[in-house]
Amino acid sequence: MLRTMCCFTRAVPFVGQTKIFARGLPDGRQALVYAMKVDVKEELAMVLPLPVPPGSPDDAVEFVDLSGYSAFFTDLAKAFPEWVAMSAAPQGRGFAVPKSMPLRVVEVGAFEASFVPRVQDFSRLDERFRMPRGFFEALPMYADHGFAVFRLKPTQGAPRLDVHPMAFRFPRRDAKTLFFPTVHVHDGSVPKTAQFDHKLTAQTSPLMTALLGQGTPGLWTASPDPLGASIDNTKDHGLTDGAQHGYQLALSGALPNHDMCLREPDGLTLADVAGEGDVFSWQLRGAAAFSPMTDLQPHRAWAETARTRLPQVARALGPGISALVKRLSGQLSFAPLSVAKEPHFLNGRQLWTGTDYVNGKNGAGRGAGYVQFTPFTKTVEPQSVRIGFARLPDEAGVEAVLRGLEDVLQSALR
Repeated sequence: MLRTMCCFTRAVPFVGQTKIFARGLPDGRQALVYAMKVDVKEELAMVLPLPVPPGSPDDAVEFVDLSGYSAFFTDLAKAFPEWVAMSAAPQGRGFAVPKSMPLRVVEVGAFEASFVPRVQDFSRLDERFRMPRGFFEALPMYADHGFAVFRLKPTQGAPRLDVHPMAFRFPRRDAKTLFFPTVHVHDGSVPKTAQFDHKLTAQTSPLMTALLGQGTPGLWTASPDPLGASIDNTKDHGLTDGAQHGYQLALSGALPNHDMCLREPDGLTLADVAGEGDVFSWQLRGAAAFSPMTDLQPHRAWAETARTRLPQVARALGPGISALVKRLSGQLSFAPLSVAKEPHFLNGRQLWTGTDYVNGKNGAGRGAGYVQFTPFTKTVEPQSVRIGFARLPDEAGVEAVLRGLEDVLQSALR
């Protein structure tokens, strides 16, 4: 029986605490760092599928030696709340196939690593490190993928292998997509759902970063500081960008079983995600486009909008808010944001002083200030709208603005 989670070439009693870091690089490639704890009873290999361009050469993947920075994920965790990941155990056997020129083997610290450009090229590996017979026939989504192969040696004395992270850079088939190998494989097939307990960390493109903002509860969470505050950039070989923030997602429980791919929505540019008027500004949010929880409401509807209809929302926000301000100008006193500097936000539908629940307090005066609104609907996730007031609105005024903003979002999708 073939039973595996992730992809190993032999049976392992335990694999857990999986951590993955991904970042798109300026040259179009992707950096990926992978770590786990695993029981290794015999020499075997772990195989990671990669969506590389078809026909990639044998040296397309650049392996990175992190043996001098085994604390990479320990330092990365300092940027986020601590979270422990766990996955299940794979099993499998190797098999012999016709031989051709052996694949290149690279020493990367505690590992030997190879890049396998195509499924048929597994025949060029030592047979101890090939996937079981029939494995890829049962997994057609990997028929045109390449594979990073890391050879693991048996644990010597220690109950579980806890070595330095595996790291590499690979050419991307789609430069708009950030890839995480997370699929769970059981008995040579991929069930529709699987139990996840993973921690994923990403540094995203400028467009993805703008859409994510500070993240959304239950989805991606932004690091408070740039990752350079936690990561030693003299040791990470340029895998992270120390000047940029990171995002983290905890995958836990039964979720749709597939590799995680973060892809920029089509039809959007960085210039489309923000705008301003005389008394307002807005920031487009699309965190749901990068959510794995598409089987849960309201995330399912939010994700559908964020992935396919976000340009419509972007086009509607500026004109819609401008029309709303004009319509309400007879009953509310608006002011340029440069004048209305005192911050306020909504807790539910109540006006609070401050910028968030930590430094804010219930109630607000009636002087000048701006209000941070986060309108949303059943089909559009919370958006960011800031409006300035020469005189802060009362409860009825807040309700009028909020309902008007919700109408703007609803009408954007009609």
